[in-house]
Amino acid sequence: MSRVKVPVVIKFSKIEEICDHDEEEGVMCDDFRGYVTVDVGNVELDRNDLEKIVSEYLDDIVDILKTDKRLLEELLRKLNTNINIW
Repeated sequence: MSRVKVPVVIKFSKIEEICDHDEEEGVMCDDFRGYVTVDVGNVELDRNDLEKIVSEYLDDIVDILKTDKRLLEELLRKLNTNINIW
């Protein structure tokens, strides 16, 4: 299973609920067990993440390309225009 790092915002009030301050130990927090909503539009994948995803799902991607002529043609068009990168 691929793991993707995404920025997550947790409300300060939630952090206050799970953390305590101790003069000797500093801030100690329990595990956060709440639900975090992530908007797919805000997720950015770096090249390493994308390579892992493609590697993991390559067989599925190939199956999709075999059955969707439009996507296959688009891929071939992009490969032909960028052939100099090889």
